[in-house]
Amino acid sequence: METILNHAFAHQKYFEEMTRIPHGSFHEEAYSAYLEEFAKAHQFTYERDEMNNVIICKPASKGYEEHEPIILQAHMDMVCEKHRDVDFDFAKDALKLKLEDGYLMAEGTTLGADDGVGVAYMLALLDDQEAKHPMLECIFTVQEEVGLFGALALKKEQLHANRMINLDDGGETATCISSAGGMNVIFTRPNLQVPMQEKAYRLDVKGLKGGHSGGEIDKERGNANRLLARILYAVNTKFDMQLHMMDGGDKDNAIPREASAVFFSDAPFIKLEKTVQEMTALIKKELEFSDANMEVAFHETSAKTAMSIEDSENLLKLMLSVPDGLHHHSMSIEGLSTASSNLAVIHCDEEVMLNVSLRGALESYVDDLAITMDILAEAFGFETKHEARYPAWSYDEKSELREVMKRVCKDIYGKELTLLAVHGGLECGVFKALNPNMEIVTMGPLMEDIHTPQERLDMDSFDRTYIFLKTFLENL
Repeated sequence: METILNHAFAHQKYFEEMTRIPHGSFHEEAYSAYLEEFAKAHQFTYERDEMNNVIICKPASKGYEEHEPIILQAHMDMVCEKHRDVDFDFAKDALKLKLEDGYLMAEGTTLGADDGVGVAYMLALLDDQEAKHPMLECIFTVQEEVGLFGALALKKEQLHANRMINLDDGGETATCISSAGGMNVIFTRPNLQVPMQEKAYRLDVKGLKGGHSGGEIDKERGNANRLLARILYAVNTKFDMQLHMMDGGDKDNAIPREASAVFFSDAPFIKLEKTVQEMTALIKKELEFSDANMEVAFHETSAKTAMSIEDSENLLKLMLSVPDGLHHHSMSIEGLSTASSNLAVIHCDEEVMLNVSLRGALESYVDDLAITMDILAEAFGFETKHEARYPAWSYDEKSELREVMKRVCKDIYGKELTLLAVHGGLECGVFKALNPNMEIVTMGPLMEDIHTPQERLDMDSFDRTYIFLKTFLENL
C-alpha cells in the first residue's frame, strides 16, 4: 500500500498505520487487537479489558527508575463523518490520505487526528529504546467520542500513577486546565404513520460548517436540524402539512451540517416553494458572516405514509422549543462557554428520536437544562431519558506537573505556555474523579475542523509537539 507520510518518524508511521484500520466509535475491536499484538511483540505488560480499552506499561528508562510514574492517555476511536456524496465505508475502508500545503487530510471524510495523534505519540514512545522517561502507563481508551464510555468503565485500581498527560487537547504550546461535564437527553415517541395520497415533497438543508459542539458552539454556526424545523414550521403555519420523516445529524458531539425531511401537503408546489425561499433568505441573512454556504433544496418526491397533522406539528414545535446553542459564558475567563446544548440528531424509524447534547462547566447548569428538556418533552408528547453523563474537570490552582510543562515550553519555543479552559468534555474529568489527587495536563498538535470532512492536521506541528512531549518526559 502506498505510504503518504514519512515512516522514518515513528509517530508518523504509527498514525498512518492507524488510518488503515477501521476504528470508529463502537468499532474499535480491530485496533484494540492491533495494540494487543504490539504489546506482545514488544514484551510489555498490558491489559485489554471487556470494553477494548488497552493499557500498556513500559519500564522507566535508565536513571529514571526512582522517578514518579506517569500516565499517558489518548482515545483510539474517531468520529466517522463524510460528505453525503462520498462512497466510503468506515467499517472496512482505509482512509484516503492526502497532503496539501503542509496539512494532512482525508479525502471526503474525517481524518481521525482526534485522537489518532495521541495514540501515535504513545506508540512511538513505547517503541523508542533511546527515549528518557519515568515508568509509562499508556492508556488507550475507546468510545470517547460518543460519551467517554471507555474511560468511564475504568476502575481506580487500574491506575498506578498520580500524574497524567492527556494527549487529546492542547494546541502545541497550550494546555487545558478544565473542561465541561455533560450528558445526552434522548427524546422518543412512537412513529405512528397513516396512509397518504397527496403529493410528497423533499426539503434538504446542507452546506453548513458543522463542527464540534463543544469547541464551535459559540461561533453562531447553523444547526441543520433546527433550521430545517424552522422552514417546515413556516410552511405549517400557512398550509396543512404532514411529515413523513425527518433525518439529520449522526453524532451527539457534532453540530449537524445536513438535514432532510419528506412531507405531504395539498398546497400547490409554487406556493410551498415561495414559503421555503422566503425563509431560506431570512436564514441566509442571519448566517451571512458565520455560515454563509448554507444551501436549501426543495423538490417533489414520493412516499406512502405520514404522521398525523398533530404529531407533525408537535415534533416541529418541540424542535423549535428545545434550547440550542450557547446559554452561558464565563464572567472571569474571556471567551469560555460555560453552558450549551446541541440539537444533534433527529431520526424517524420505528420511533421518532431526538438526541440533545448538554454541556456545562457546573453540574447545576447541566441539571437545569435537563429539567427544561423533560418539561418540553411532556408538553409535546415525548418521553426522555438521560444518558452518558460525564463529570466536569475543575481547575487546580497548584500543579507541579504544569509548572514543569511551562518551563519546557519556554525552553523549546521561547514563549509562555497558554492555559485553556475548554467547553468540550474531556476524559480528564473521568480520571480526576477516579483519583482526586491526580495532576493532569494536556498536549496536542495544531489541527482544524475536527469532526468534519474538512479536518486537517498541521504536520510541522505534529512533529514539533512530539519533540515537546519527549523533552517534557525527560524533565519529569
